[in-house]
Amino acid sequence: MKVKKNTVVRIHYRMAIEGGEEIDSSYGSVPLEFICGRGEVIPGLERELMGMEPGQKKSFVVAPEDAYGRHDAALVKELPRAGFPVDLKLIPGQRFSYRSEQGAELMYQVVQIGDDTILADFNHPLAGKPLRYEVEIIDVEEDNFDKI
Repeated sequence: MKVKKNTVVRIHYRMAIEGGEEIDSSYGSVPLEFICGRGEVIPGLERELMGMEPGQKKSFVVAPEDAYGRHDAALVKELPRAGFPVDLKLIPGQRFSYRSEQGAELMYQVVQIGDDTILADFNHPLAGKPLRYEVEIIDVEEDNFDKI
C-alpha cells in the first residue's frame, strides 16, 4: 500500500540541519507513526512521503516554509531582567517556557543578556532552517480508527 491521505504511516528517519548536525532520529528506537493528512508531522515531510511504499528509502530537504516557518524578527523581544529570579544565572541559549494568559505553553530562548533586559527569541528553534531528512517507509496501512 502507498502512503496517501488517511493512511497510518510508520517510518524510520534521520533529521539534520541542512549542511550538518543531526537533530533527531528514530533509528535504534521505535518508528515514528502518524496518520497522513492530519497535520501530525510537518507539511514538507508528509508531502515527500506521498506515494511511497514499505521498504522505500528517500533523502530530501524541507524548506523552512514547509517545516517550522521562517524566522520572524518580530518574535525576538526584550524582557525585563527583573522578571527573573536574582540568583538565576542566565546564559545565552537557555530555553524557558511559560503559560500565556490563554493557557498555551510558550517557549523562548535567551539570546542576549543585558543589565536591565534579556533579549528572548520566541521563534521555534528550527524556524528559518532547511531540514535534511533520510526516511525509510516501514509500514503503511488503512486508518481503521474511524470504522470502530
